[in-house]
Amino acid sequence: MTHFPICLDLTSKRCLVVGTGPEAARKAAALRRAGAQVVATPRFAATDLDGCVLAFAADVPRAVGEAVSRAAGTRGILVNVADRPELCSFIMPAVIERAPVTLAISTGGTSPALAGRLRATLDAIVPRRLGALAALAGEFRMRVRRGIANAPARRAFWELLLDGPVARLALAGEQGAARRQLEAALNAETAAARRKVA
Repeated sequence: MTHFPICLDLTSKRCLVVGTGPEAARKAAALRRAGAQVVATPRFAATDLDGCVLAFAADVPRAVGEAVSRAAGTRGILVNVADRPELCSFIMPAVIERAPVTLAISTGGTSPALAGRLRATLDAIVPRRLGALAALAGEFRMRVRRGIANAPARRAFWELLLDGPVARLALAGEQGAARRQLEAALNAETAAARRKVA
């Protein structure tokens, strides 16, 4: 592994995007979807980094990319200069979004084209409504934790549900029916657990 994979919480965090082309616009849009406060500028001044936790430069001349990289590095700010891995403290993976599920594919910067091809292949396979299933699981997560105290039993409960009718209903867009099925399964499981204790 050449790069450590990590997901950052950028909610309300200030992030800089330097550049005016399509790649800079894509970076700014992705940051906004992640809840960041985006400062987008066509020209760079070191003061643009004030209060930032992350910086991007895209669609800029090499000298500008170098200036952003150097200034961010001096301040300990993570920086990515598009198509210039030698100027980056992190690289961007190819991403598949099924909010709240995010899949990231990286080749460690060796072949962005291969990462893009893998993304396209997986994008065709990963269900479009996977995010709805994840959101439903998140909605019930604490209730399941309270209702099924035993960790292995809880894991088995989730695995059974995520391979069964709850998943099929959620992935088919039938959220109400999936929720009712999950509710019934949890009630049955917690009732069985109470009987064992008694």
